[in-house]
Amino acid sequence: MKKILAVLSVCTVLAALAGAVPEAVESAVPASETVSVMTRSYNETVSGSGSLAYIGQRDITSALPLVIKRFCVGEGDTVAVGDTVAIVDKEGTKSLIESLGQVSQLAVAAANLSTAVALIPEKVTADCSGRVISTAADGEAVESGYSIATVAGTDSLVVSAAVSENDIARVQEGQQVLFRCAAYPDDIFTGTVSHIASAARSQYNGAVLETVVDILVTPDAEDERLKSGLSADIEIQLSDPHMICVVPYSAIGQDDAGEYVYVYENGTAVRRDIFTGAEFSDGTEVIKGVSAQDVLFSSPEEISGRSFIRLEDN
Repeated sequence: MKKILAVLSVCTVLAALAGAVPEAVESAVPASETVSVMTRSYNETVSGSGSLAYIGQRDITSALPLVIKRFCVGEGDTVAVGDTVAIVDKEGTKSLIESLGQVSQLAVAAANLSTAVALIPEKVTADCSGRVISTAADGEAVESGYSIATVAGTDSLVVSAAVSENDIARVQEGQQVLFRCAAYPDDIFTGTVSHIASAARSQYNGAVLETVVDILVTPDAEDERLKSGLSADIEIQLSDPHMICVVPYSAIGQDDAGEYVYVYENGTAVRRDIFTGAEFSDGTEVIKGVSAQDVLFSSPEEISGRSFIRLEDN
């Protein structure tokens, strides 16, 4: 069975009834589909990405490329400033430098390779204190500026993440965070924003240079799966979960007055102006103008120009 409905605006009510439409013209009235308002749990978030690291974590590096003969420390050992970390293979390092044909610009200025060879140290010493969490391997060639050993200043593991400057104003210490690690894609870990950097910095996102602010997220619980160096994507929770109304994009029209929908109400199509919020793949949040019980019409911009529409009962 088919119904002919009057189209009403928020300003003018057309006093036409379905029965007043002659059957002869009924077939000429375009049919309109209806859609339902969706509801879902939602909370506003800010996203970012980074990696896990220990507070105070530092790499011990060298301005010269070095070949390590053997390490004097291993993972879990504690070192202080000046302690010997590794013994250098001077002959191997000399051959490495000569094969490279030049010295890294990070090295002390050297007029030639012989001067550079003279700068090769006997050993590598720690320039920071803490617990050794990783080292290169015995016999390994380590490039200039690369990590020979990594030292954790504390036992506190955190997520160091970058947040866009466009979102940082909404981030505060103490906010709850959900984060995922690529190593465990099906698991969600929780934490808290524990620090926000006092200055922004620039970084490349692909080919785009963007401005970001670094934050630290402290995990809520120790977990042996969480390890320094793992990448992490974070979602900072800005609000508690709450139910929202989501309307399909096909049911939303727009004109000079703003966004609107047509609602099936008391046998008529009634226009309502709406205010929208968060966007999703299947629709957008409607903050004001509809309720969860409303039935809406698709293609509202087409309905605006009609006096009647045809609705087919299921």
